[in-house]
Amino acid sequence: MLIFAFSDHIHKSIGMSLTSFPIQIAPVDWNLRLPEYELNITPSGVPLYSINSSIHDICYAELIFENGRLTESKRLSSRLCSHQLLEGSLNFNQSEIVEFFDFHGCTYQVLSDLDFTTIAINSLHKHFEKALSTLIQLITNPIFPEDHLIKGKKSLLSQLHHQITEPDFVSYREFTAHVYGKESIYGYNTTSELIHSITREDLIDYHKNNYTSDKLKVFYCGKKLTDEFWNSQLSSFGKQVNVQVDYSIHSHEPIIQNFYIPNCTQTSLKMGMKLFKKSDEDYYPMYTINTILGDYFGSRLMSQIREKHGLTYDVHSTLDAQLHDGIFYISAELNPQQTEKTIMLIKSEIVKLKEINIKSSELNMVRNYLNGHILRLIDGPYQSILLLKILVTEFKSINAFDLLVESIKSIDQIKIKQIAQKYLDEEKMTIITAGA
Repeated sequence: MLIFAFSDHIHKSIGMSLTSFPIQIAPVDWNLRLPEYELNITPSGVPLYSINSSIHDICYAELIFENGRLTESKRLSSRLCSHQLLEGSLNFNQSEIVEFFDFHGCTYQVLSDLDFTTIAINSLHKHFEKALSTLIQLITNPIFPEDHLIKGKKSLLSQLHHQITEPDFVSYREFTAHVYGKESIYGYNTTSELIHSITREDLIDYHKNNYTSDKLKVFYCGKKLTDEFWNSQLSSFGKQVNVQVDYSIHSHEPIIQNFYIPNCTQTSLKMGMKLFKKSDEDYYPMYTINTILGDYFGSRLMSQIREKHGLTYDVHSTLDAQLHDGIFYISAELNPQQTEKTIMLIKSEIVKLKEINIKSSELNMVRNYLNGHILRLIDGPYQSILLLKILVTEFKSINAFDLLVESIKSIDQIKIKQIAQKYLDEEKMTIITAGA
């Protein structure tokens, strides 16, 4: 859709209208298939998903641990553990780690979220085996140096101090705390007290129980490596008996609340409600509905609130689904005097979605947009391995790809209204504002 907006700008600059020329839209190919991949289960029980990319000399791998907050025995231990994981090991100090990867031209990254920890590495093929072997040594033998933990906690405290002055951060933080439940696994917020309370022993305990082979999946893209290499490397991870942890769904009443932040000129709005986890069957039609409402440049919220009324630079809706729970929300940065009008317009667009059949032209445009988006996700081996990772870890099924494609292709006006009526009640949405 950004391409259309750019084209419109060009035509206006030379005194022409897009309507001066007939627009022909090429037929859309829905024969979308995931590229071929291999799945091997190593003797230690680790699933290894790989896509052969022999024509490229770059190798890329992600080690995904399903741990996150659900398996914490102490709050914030999952985040701090990932933050400190590569700060030193039995054989390398932190400066030696940095020097090793720099010397071999590797990039590496550790990311953590509510459900997973992702450790990614990228290097030339000739260095990859040595680089991955070293990375696995670091992951399996961290020592969590006390002085680095102190520095890391100071860094997080500084980051938190800055973030709570940002309206967008505060509105999201308070919205999720209320909808998920402020004492729940997904809903609790990072505080200075929680950061201060974390000890080195907490990190050691979390690492021991959560960086294990039974929680690990590996995704690799590059020239084929031997089974012996993978089996040897992935056997380094210990095995922990999986402990079943129950996730309790929090029941909440919608609220309207403002969080004042000094010295702000704008207000950040978050408006939404509890929805469902990513594996729910209604996720697929809701994915298209969310796109129609507010998840691309030509969406209804953008067209009405930005383009027609000029109330904000950006307004969008988000389907924020996790492994065990999920939320739906609409976000906008606003002039405080325009907040009530914007909320009224958002509600109006939700009502239209539930009561008025979408025009075929609009639905086809959204379908075409999503078709192009999916094509980008499978455009080449490196994009494909990332999509494969999402399907396996977040959706828990490769079949999710076909289900999503079929849902986008076949959804009609009746289905859109049914799903919107089932889940989107504009009068029962929590409305959180932060800022001015």
